[in-house]
Amino acid sequence: MSKTATTRYEDAGPLASLFGSSRAKVLDQILIVGNMEQTISMLSHSTGLSLKTVRKVVKEFVSKEFMRPTRRIGNVQAFSFDVEKRLPNLVQWAIRYQFSRPSKR
Repeated sequence: MSKTATTRYEDAGPLASLFGSSRAKVLDQILIVGNMEQTISMLSHSTGLSLKTVRKVVKEFVSKEFMRPTRRIGNVQAFSFDVEKRLPNLVQWAIRYQFSRPSKR
């Protein structure tokens, strides 16, 4: 699939391009960082979402066990993804779907 140089990953990741939601943008980070620890601020920066939105999504994902709190870095809580254990088929399907669609021009 051809993407222009101005398209950012957070808008073009397989789940975000398919579903277009804030949850999908956060889930797309799994493809980039795997289980690497992330803070709310880091996720906000990497997804282009507001801190408030990311906090809401992270709270939801922690409750669904897609993410888990790891350690505190100073006053900041870090989290890591557990999504690949829970949604591997969805992520792989979304990648295949994204690359099988005709390019928009």
